[in-house]
This record gives sequence, C-alpha cells and structure tokens, in this order.
Amino acid sequence: MNFKFRNEDLTYLFNKYKTKKISKCIICNDSKIVSWTISKKYPASVCKNCNLVFMNKQLEENGLNDYYSNYIGKRRINNKLKMQQRKKQYLLDRNLIQKFISKGKVLDIGCNGGFFLDTFSKKFKKYGTEVDEQSVEYAKKNFSEFGKNIFLTDIINSKFQYNNFDLIIMRGVIEHVSRPAMYLNKISKYLKNNGYLYICATPNGESQAFRIYRERWNLFHPVQHLWHFSPDNLEKFCKKYNLKLIYKEFYYLGTPYENFSDDIKLIANELKNNRNKNSISPPFFENMMSLIFQKK
Repeated sequence: MNFKFRNEDLTYLFNKYKTKKISKCIICNDSKIVSWTISKKYPASVCKNCNLVFMNKQLEENGLNDYYSNYIGKRRINNKLKMQQRKKQYLLDRNLIQKFISKGKVLDIGCNGGFFLDTFSKKFKKYGTEVDEQSVEYAKKNFSEFGKNIFLTDIINSKFQYNNFDLIIMRGVIEHVSRPAMYLNKISKYLKNNGYLYICATPNGESQAFRIYRERWNLFHPVQHLWHFSPDNLEKFCKKYNLKLIYKEFYYLGTPYENFSDDIKLIANELKNNRNKNSISPPFFENMMSLIFQKK
C-alpha cells in the first residue's frame, strides 16, 4: 500500500516497520477512546475523558528512529528560509524562559544540532541529547563551547545524575516521542527541586485552528506529531511527576510565522464553510504553546 501524506512519501516506513494502536489514554488511563479522524490510513483517536488527541497507528521506535535519521540534513540546514525563521523564534523562546532562570545547568532534550542551546549565555552550563547521529556530529563540530556535552541517546537511556539540572528543555519534542510518560519520569528525576521544565514550540491540541481544520491542520502529521496535547491535559500529565505548571504563553503575533491579514481571511473562510479539502490551515493564534513547569 502507498502511504503519501501531503507532499511526503511515507510508504517505505509504514511498509517496513510495525505500527501500534493505543487502547488506553496515556494521561488518564481511560479506555473511552473514539475515532477523531475519517482517514483509515492515518487514524487519530481522542480520549473522551481528558480530550487528548493522538495518532492511533503509531510507528514503533525503530521506525521513528529511521524517519529522524539525518533529520538535520533533510529538514534543517538545507532549508535556509526555515533556518532564518527558527533563529528568530529561538530568541523569543529563550527570552521567555530567561524571565524565570538566567543561569545554571541546562539540558536540551532532542537538541538537534545545538542551535537553541547556542542562544543561551555562558552563564548556563549546556548539555543536550539527540537521537540523530548527524545532528550530534554537527553540534560537536560547530559549537566548541558545549559540543562535547551533546550525547547520542534518548533521555530514557541517558545516564545523567539525578537532581542535577536547573533547567530541562523540550523544544518541539514531547509530541514526537512514543513514550512521553517515561520521558517525564526521567526528567523529574534529573531536575533539582524547584528546577524548571520548559516545553515550547509544541502544537496545541486545543487551538481554534486545530478544531476547525482537524486533520487539515498544518501541524497534523502521522509520524512527526503522535500526540496533540492541550495545556490542560499536559498539566494533568506533568502533575503525576511533581511538575507544576506555572506559566503558559501562545506565540503568534510578532513571530516570523505571522501573516495576520492573510491568515485571518483563511480562517474566516473556513468558518463560513467554504472549505477546500486540499487546503491546510495557516499559522494562527494559540497554534503553538510554551509551557513552564517547576518541580515541586
């Protein structure tokens, strides 16, 4: 069977690797799960109790690792426009967390080539984990300050000391991983008491555009985004691991992705039911969330 999603051919992945179905919600453990999409190729479900939307034909981890191999080359450094946009967004994301913490030991989980870590000052001692070997090599080669502290591993299999970090970052990561509960458990152990977990650049499964466009939402993706968390259900999830939500922000205006006059017209057209089944949503208010948690 061919598996093409928008302009991306996923046939190799879905034919080679096994997939799994989710029978209970990872947040509330409820089994009241119903279909959220029409698609049989890329089905998503929703928990009727906590409203978590998630892909329910998920590639197992070896398939995900294959997809993310050489991610830096396929989806980062060769796209100059996106690199420029990300560089501007990195500064916005950094400035937000530095309102809460301005120095200490920081761990960036899924740090790619170290680009976000590089925006932090030398008052931070920087560490990172990454599952893409090419990204780790890039960080080691290009960032002499902290490149030696970038490790080829996921956080579950990492070997850092417990109660070791003042700040842990998951920038555009938690929605990608197949076992987020295990990630949060490890993060809670690695953080010092009163340390911060910063989840940012993460799709918001409670945004208006998400509700209006559903699987035509620009952030809906059958491999990349396994979980469409909302601030509410992610708060409940993190609370299990002694991580308390203390701040939330939803960047749109002032970001490099904003094009308000055009974006609002597209959204208004959808609300009038003038739907084009081939169109996807534009960037919009509350599409992306930045959440700050503190270990209590």
